[in-house]
Amino acid sequence: MRRSRFAVFSMAALTALALSTGVLAQDTVTITLMGHGSSTAEDDALNASVLAFEEANPGIDVDVQLVPDFDTVLQTAFASGDYPEVFYTGQSLFRQYVDAGVIANGSGYIESPEGFYPALAAVYSIDGELYCPPKDFSNLALEYNTDYFDAAGLEYPNADWTWDDLRAAAEALAASGTLPEGTVPFGLNPDIDRWFAFYVQAGGTFYDEEGNFVFGEDANHDAAVSALDFTAMLTQDGLAASSSDLSAGWPGEAFGQGKAAMTMEGNWIISYLNDTFPDVNWGTTELPAGPGGEGTLTFSEAYCVGADNEHPEESWALVNFLTNEAGAERVAAEGFGPMPSREASGASWIEAVGPVGEAFVAGGAYAVAPVTPAGFGEFRDALGNGVGAAFRGEEDSVDVIDEAVEVSQELKAE
Repeated sequence: MRRSRFAVFSMAALTALALSTGVLAQDTVTITLMGHGSSTAEDDALNASVLAFEEANPGIDVDVQLVPDFDTVLQTAFASGDYPEVFYTGQSLFRQYVDAGVIANGSGYIESPEGFYPALAAVYSIDGELYCPPKDFSNLALEYNTDYFDAAGLEYPNADWTWDDLRAAAEALAASGTLPEGTVPFGLNPDIDRWFAFYVQAGGTFYDEEGNFVFGEDANHDAAVSALDFTAMLTQDGLAASSSDLSAGWPGEAFGQGKAAMTMEGNWIISYLNDTFPDVNWGTTELPAGPGGEGTLTFSEAYCVGADNEHPEESWALVNFLTNEAGAERVAAEGFGPMPSREASGASWIEAVGPVGEAFVAGGAYAVAPVTPAGFGEFRDALGNGVGAAFRGEEDSVDVIDEAVEVSQELKAE
């Protein structure tokens, strides 16, 4: 923790940290790394990486604090003015924290910034300057039950699929008579952080070149309506169902239980299925392309250095150790959960998790973050409720999008 303002150090000073040998100041410095707990394996991997950093840098001790209710705890620390030197920041809160003046600008401090996936770098950049290096990420792909496709005599989904192919396969599965009773072709929730992928595939964008939020506006209107029409009709025609309708907690569970022949989830599903449903035979491919082309969503966090920081050199040393090329390889070697944020480590991650990882790495090249502006909770609620209503056939797609856009414009006008 610290109380003085952030000081600017040259790249030469950072280079002098000698990360590989750990030659730093003679006095031991303690810095705090605050985040949230994940799986036991992920937490253990972080602690192992931090231990390796401390061994390489004997002048730095790192106090790792993985706290419950992380966002609330961190924001309380911000309000007090006494907050961690290094902390996780999710993609949805990044700009809010920058505007609050609590995140240091990493431009000139971050090691090999060109190696990150462009979509991830864009999330944590402002005016072309990368503030925080992304620590890892997930995105969405299509999962399919190979036994169900075999029984129906259908070819497996592939990266050349379009929306038409997805619907045709769902219809063929439903008509085959081979699916178990109560099983649907596609498990799909009316969750906007999944549904936004269809919006992107229809050609929709979230922001214009000036950084204005433009969901559903102008040319994006047709994309939003098209995406909602397509997904709503899958549900209304009995080709898709939500996890709650399938008596499951989430689509991945419904898929593992054999209640859905296909679903769309992130790479977190790999370890989940391997651990919870090891007997399910399944594969992955990239999400089908829509009329606007390929599209998937990225979900990420970054390591950010506090702007009000008595130990910026040591803080950047830790962040770079965790996110540089070697750090990305350590994430890849872990072979679970999130993917490394550097493109060069994608192949290593696939080697660790197996062929089911290929679709996720491929999607990283064109994934976009479904980030809405700070304070847009009312918009998200309006759109989420509307998508659910459209799925149930209770509201027209055009009306849903128009209502959501109206809420968005009202929020922007405030």
